[in-house]
Amino acid sequence: MKLEDLKLYQECLDFEQEIWNIVKEWEGFSNDTVGKSFIQSADAISGNIAAGYGRYNFKDKKHYCYISRGYLLKTKGWLIKSKERELIGEEKVEELIEFIEKIHRMLNAYIRSIGRPKEGGYTKPSYDNRESGNENKEEANGNAVKNDTTVEADGNSFTASADEFFSADELSNA
Repeated sequence: MKLEDLKLYQECLDFEQEIWNIVKEWEGFSNDTVGKSFIQSADAISGNIAAGYGRYNFKDKKHYCYISRGYLLKTKGWLIKSKERELIGEEKVEELIEFIEKIHRMLNAYIRSIGRPKEGGYTKPSYDNRESGNENKEEANGNAVKNDTTVEADGNSFTASADEFFSADELSNA
């Protein structure tokens, strides 16, 4: 699946475009002080999701998602400041805060889904020094015999329904 097909990523891009459309109307001091930082933090949300999406291992993918979540909350802070400084109206702020909360739920669910097995459990390799009763011979040679062990999936639950943060293609491939 391509990054562009990830519903979370699409939602972030839509949110960032909303912020861009608001800030581009600001002039002078407001744009230079609040506007630029507001845009940078908003754009970093999808940027870090993309960076993590391209990583090979689950730990790196999650790490970039955590960074993305930090930028999401930083953007919320800029939104609150923009409201306090009367740069954005109350109604628009409420709409954007709902958008942020939706993305936050989707991002948390996405983070929890990274590295999860698709069904029931996964096979985890374990290394054992036993093969056909030759424990001591194998151990003396420094060789370990690989045995596969089934491990149950962790018990995390999602905060959002699957169809809220995954596209139809992702759900059908799961």
